This record gives sequence, C-alpha cells and structure tokens, in this order.
Amino acid sequence: MKLNLYSNMHKGASIGFFPLLTTLILLSVHYFTGALDWPEVGNVRAQRDFNSAIGMSLITGYFWFALRLMHQNVASTLISLLVKTNQLSQFSAHRRELAIEFRHHIFNAIIISIMITIVYCIFEGLITVKQEIHVLFLTATAVPFWFLAILFLFQISSNIKYLTSKVLPQAGGNIDRLKSIMTILKLGTTNSIFAMGALAIFPIFWLKKDIPSIDVLVVTFFTGIVSVYLFWPVIKLKSMLEKEQKAAVLHLEENIEDGIKRCAKHEEFSTAASIEQLESEKERVLKMGARVFAPRDKARVAACIALIPISWVLLFIVEWLIQLPRYH
Repeated sequence: MKLNLYSNMHKGASIGFFPLLTTLILLSVHYFTGALDWPEVGNVRAQRDFNSAIGMSLITGYFWFALRLMHQNVASTLISLLVKTNQLSQFSAHRRELAIEFRHHIFNAIIISIMITIVYCIFEGLITVKQEIHVLFLTATAVPFWFLAILFLFQISSNIKYLTSKVLPQAGGNIDRLKSIMTILKLGTTNSIFAMGALAIFPIFWLKKDIPSIDVLVVTFFTGIVSVYLFWPVIKLKSMLEKEQKAAVLHLEENIEDGIKRCAKHEEFSTAASIEQLESEKERVLKMGARVFAPRDKARVAACIALIPISWVLLFIVEWLIQLPRYH
C-alpha cells in the first residue's frame, strides 16, 4: 500500500491515482462476484449487500486519498514551521519520528479492523453458515475499509499533537510563535473538514431501505462523536492561540507602559521609537486573532457541515427516482 509517508511533493494526480484505482478494483470485484446485481424489490439482504459493496468501496478509496493528502499537508506544514525557526535541516529527523509513529498506528489499526470484522461475522452468523462468494468478498473487503478509517482517525490527532509538542516549542518570539500556532491550526482545520466528507458517503448504506429510529439515533450519535473527535484538536489550538495572544498583548502593554515612564524621565532618547515599535507589534498581535478563520475558511466549514444533510436529501431523491415507473 503506497502512502508516500509525509512527502512534500505536490502531485495531486499521483496522490489520487492509487485510491481511485483501488475503488474501481473493489467495485469490479463486487460486480463480478454478484454483490452489485440490482436487488429485487423486497430482498433486504441483497439490498444491504448492494449498498455495502458501493459504500465500503467508495469510503475505502476516500480514506486512503485523505490519508495521503494529510501526509502531504503535514510535510508542508512541518517545512513551514522549520523554516520560521531556521531548522529545516531537522526535517528528515522529524519525518523519521512521524514514520515510526505511523507504523505503530498501522499495527494497531490492523488488529482493531480484524477484530471488528470478526465480531461482525459472529453477530451476523457468517462464520458457521456457508456463504455465497459475494458475501465472502464483502466480508474480506471490510478489513481494509475499517483499517483505513481507523488509521486515518489515529493519524489526524497524532500529527497535530506531534507538531504542537515537538516542533512548536522551538518557535521564536511572540509573533513567530503565534504564526506557528495559526499554521498548525489551519492544518487541523483542513484535515477535519476533509474527514467530515466521508460522513456524506454513509447514506449509501441505507439506499432503498427502511431507516429505523434506532439507526437514526445511532448515526446521529456517531456523527456527533466523530465531529467532536475531529475538531477537538482545532478547538484546543484555537484556545491556545487566544491564551497566548492575550499573554503577548499583556506583555507588550507592560513594556509600553515601562517605556512611557522612562521617556517621561528622559532616561532614554530612543524610547519614543521603541514605544512606536511596540505599539505596532501589539496591533499585529491583535489582528492575528481575526485572521485565524478567513471568510473562505468559514465557508468551507459551513459547506462541510451542510454536506451531510444534503447527502441524505440526495439519498431520498435517488430513491424517489428509482421508484418511477420507467425504472420497473
């Protein structure tokens, strides 16, 4: 599985090629094994297999692409932070540490994905009963589906944590440190927004199926938990930025007040110029908070949140179109 670990190469086509190819291969396998045969009306099991074949194939490719894009974004952010502190030579060392942590996540994700698949097979009675070939392939492809989803969730929090704990402490003064926090904050926001896109694919699993109230509650609860998990690093970074911004402003105000006192006593001839510089720096610090989320960033977050209910509306529209006479 080619993941281009923390590469800063900007090759969008190559990043998406293997995930797209994997999705097409999975759909082809499900088609030739019979999982994608158009289900008869009322055949709940066939409809569930049909939906699962499409949904798992799309989400598997999506998470693989999201993971590769995340690694590229992390590499770009890491380079940006190291350039600010004149430590670009440390990039390879940081990349090795990130790769080691990534391999640990791979191992854990493999174990968890296999356990989830086994538990599902036990509850569905797929182990003791002889199954059709398309059901066996569906069960087998559930492993990479869960593996990539879990691996992505591991990585999305650990990368932000690594940059915050290992790279951010090397940042310089007030302005440089605040800029570094903003850089990591934008990375976390981008990753979280992209991850939320996967939730828009989930309605496929309920195509042409009754949606019990319990499913609605479970999906709503799951969406809420995942959303909190994805945006929690962003919330923590935003809080850190506000806290350090206030501390920086307070420190600058103390220096300005001290400079004014010295200027009044004619202790330094250059104090007036220093006060002006401090005032300019204070103004820059105050403006930084307003630039954390530009209008475009806010629009992206709003669009991401709106995408989930829109996907459910599209599901109902597709079901309505399928029920039209010409499709029977």
